[in-house]
Amino acid sequence: MLSRLSEQKMHVIKLVLAAGWLILILSLLYDPISPYFSDPSNLTSPLRIDPNKYLDPSQCVKIQGICQPETPYGVGARLFWSVIIPAGLITIFVFGHEVWRRICPLSFFSQIPRALGIQRKQKITSPNGKTRYQLFSVDKNSWLGKNHLYLQFGLFFLGINIRILFVNSDRLALAIFLILTILAAIAVGYLFAGKSWCQYFCPMAPVQIVFTGTRGLFDSQSHLGQRLSITQSMCREFDKSTGKEKSACVACQNPCIDIDSERSYWEQIERPDRKLLYYGYLGLVFGFFFYYFLYAGNWDYLYSGIWSHEDGQISRILSPGFYIFNQAIPIPKLIAAPLTLAVFTFGGYMLGELSERLYRQHLHKNGKKLTNDQILHQIFTIFTVVAWNIFWIFISRPAPMERLLTGFTVLVSGLWFAQTFWRTSEQYEREGLANKLRRQLEKLGLDMSKFLQRGTDELKPDEVYVLAKVLPEVNREQREKVYRGVLVEALDDGTISSKEENLLKELRKELEIDIDQHYAMLASLGIEDPTLFNPDRQFTLEKRLRLDAYRKNLEFLIFDLVDSGIPISEALNQKKDRVTALRQEYQISDEEDELIIDEILGEEGSLAQNAQQLLQGLWNLHSKVINLEDLPTDPSNSVYQLLRNILIDREKAVINKLMAIVEVLGDGAMVSQIINSINLLTPITFRQVLDKKRTEHFWSDRFHQNVINLIEQTTETSVDISTAKILPEDVTGTLISVLERFLHEDVEPLVQALSLQALSTIDLAKAQRAATEILQKGMDATSILAETAQAVMQVGENQSEPRNLTTLEKALYLFETRFFHHININTLIEIARHCQPQSFAQGEVLCREGDDSNELLIIIDGQVDVIMQQEDGSLKVVNQCTRGETIGELGVLTQTNRTATVSVESTEARVLTLSDRDLEHLLQRNPLLSSTLLSIVSSRLQRILGQIK
Repeated sequence: MLSRLSEQKMHVIKLVLAAGWLILILSLLYDPISPYFSDPSNLTSPLRIDPNKYLDPSQCVKIQGICQPETPYGVGARLFWSVIIPAGLITIFVFGHEVWRRICPLSFFSQIPRALGIQRKQKITSPNGKTRYQLFSVDKNSWLGKNHLYLQFGLFFLGINIRILFVNSDRLALAIFLILTILAAIAVGYLFAGKSWCQYFCPMAPVQIVFTGTRGLFDSQSHLGQRLSITQSMCREFDKSTGKEKSACVACQNPCIDIDSERSYWEQIERPDRKLLYYGYLGLVFGFFFYYFLYAGNWDYLYSGIWSHEDGQISRILSPGFYIFNQAIPIPKLIAAPLTLAVFTFGGYMLGELSERLYRQHLHKNGKKLTNDQILHQIFTIFTVVAWNIFWIFISRPAPMERLLTGFTVLVSGLWFAQTFWRTSEQYEREGLANKLRRQLEKLGLDMSKFLQRGTDELKPDEVYVLAKVLPEVNREQREKVYRGVLVEALDDGTISSKEENLLKELRKELEIDIDQHYAMLASLGIEDPTLFNPDRQFTLEKRLRLDAYRKNLEFLIFDLVDSGIPISEALNQKKDRVTALRQEYQISDEEDELIIDEILGEEGSLAQNAQQLLQGLWNLHSKVINLEDLPTDPSNSVYQLLRNILIDREKAVINKLMAIVEVLGDGAMVSQIINSINLLTPITFRQVLDKKRTEHFWSDRFHQNVINLIEQTTETSVDISTAKILPEDVTGTLISVLERFLHEDVEPLVQALSLQALSTIDLAKAQRAATEILQKGMDATSILAETAQAVMQVGENQSEPRNLTTLEKALYLFETRFFHHININTLIEIARHCQPQSFAQGEVLCREGDDSNELLIIIDGQVDVIMQQEDGSLKVVNQCTRGETIGELGVLTQTNRTATVSVESTEARVLTLSDRDLEHLLQRNPLLSSTLLSIVSSRLQRILGQIK
């Protein structure tokens, strides 16, 4: 449903609605357009004023016996009261509280200070004397924390009175009222953290609570979702780095309706303020509409909608507020309106108390037993449905589609009543515990399809309990593991309630676990994690979500440091302001900060888990390297060498990430495990990485001395586990499978192209089928994969002229040369794109002595003679070059003339040419290529000088 829309999409909706509200306010201040729709001359408008009615005493709308004159009016006020407000209530009742809270314009406005980073902060001094700043939150035990619902209901009562007395039809007054409400929301957003406006001040919050009940008609059920996930309308934000949503909860209220509306409902249902809310709201709704009759002396005043545009509303507040039996009662409207609403609110409350007492007597008389929360819940549900239908009976009368709208609202209330009335807190607790049990069963890794015709997520709670008992593949040890996992989750979520304890007792019975085992598990858990039973460290769900949100943000910063390559102490200092801002936003104490950092950097923390995932990835990479060494008949083939080089580069990248994690972890036990695992998996690559780090003074600057000593000891005694080679019986078939996995699973086009090239030399038919699939995807024809696939398809075809070399084939030829052999593969591909193939017949000259060195020559087939003129004028062949050798590289790089003539000695010779301009362009774009070639040329010159000596 709408609640599942991403925060990015919801943000767009909020912006549109907020903009729409501001436009509405502007229209209340200045509106030259909408009066046309109510003009008597506009015969097609449904809002048209009919002069035949308001001029006819028998048909006009009367207030206290006097016909009211009507003139064309701006429809802004009527639109707000008759469309926008009812639409909001439908949204809450049908689509759920969670949707409304995420799109509410006032909620959006209240978050402006947070978005601008200008919220009020308070100074906190810890017992050790350290000071820190954090955002203000409403203390749960403060007057506001305990009485906020009374305050909100009072503000709602005040708002209803303001509407009747001042802003129903006065457009300027309504605009001012809305502007002040927006400013109030922004002010609260500055003064307090989180959704404090929604939770503690918003006058609409009581209405949301009433019409939500346990949950809206299409609300999601938070307790059936993933543990500590982003649920319902809880605070969240979009993380651009991961492309996912993350929690922004600061635990501004506990229990929080935005996290789990049903949990909030059941935990607070027996509070006195809930009775006032549900019972008083019904009386207030009826009293609001009935006052229109008491004031005007007829129902036409309400049903006609003239109250939205009557002239002089404010000027009448001291006029008689009642008109009963054609007699004005001399009580000013300023007193009459709040008096009426107060009487009906009190009457509604007394009616609720009476209904509750009569219902209890009925249950007792018939021998039925219901818990107190269940009795209150059923009475609340009835009062909510009655209030809903009263509202729509009155509000829908002026609507053109009155019957359809009334029918829809009655249907909606009927469905909500059926969903809600028989709901119990025990059912909620049972479902929540069953969801914990479901998660633990799924962790066992059993194939449930053997026993079920559906997934575990489709099972009812009772079925989950039974499933845990009857699964034949679940032994006693696994049952204990399942129960232990459920117990940990229940304890993590806070204190176990009496109802949850009864459900755990039932679960123990199903899993055949006795009470002694239960207490033994509790003792074991207490040893493993003493915080589970420490009253000072036990967290509510809201607090745990707040800490979890801070932990995830801190994890992101630490992982960012891991990727940056900056020493951890320096990097944390650079991020100090960001960490401080996070601590202020999530109100993190020194103790909590220390706890979370321990969780992240500990052996079971997210950093250690990341290291385990990287080690698994390193194992997978090295297995592929071993396969490419052992399975090919000619592993020295350029295709396999390049594939291995790419994989080894990936190994180095993984090792660098692991070493960065080692740096962050410091000198812990996990460090030794990581270093030993790397050395065991890839000792050669590990030493290559470490040698490079030595030259960069990486160790002494960034690692703890104990870690340096450990690395030295470990690498000195390394053993390559790949020495024990056991080849499969079908080596060729295995190699084909390996190449096909590369082709279909690897995301890098170059790896796919190399795999396809290698496969074409082993099984051309399979390679061509794969090439056909690639070409059918419609990718860019110039891409290296599409180009290679096209070439594979042409193998075996009769062609009158030789096929052009692909970029990959040219790169493979370049790789075979000593000059380009150590160039990075991606750079090699770029060079290959600039190389041009040429063919020469026997005796043809490739270049002459004394000519400009304007291109580099790479022999890819045939043999050529290198001829130099002697002092006596004779010509002498001083060298012969074959495939894989380069000619003229020194002349091109040093911009000197050719020192020899090169001619074809074999029947034919094929070469690749790289112009000096293209080479210069490549050198300018790629500094790494420049340094590599400089090193190669330097070693070449040293070799030549050594030969001369």
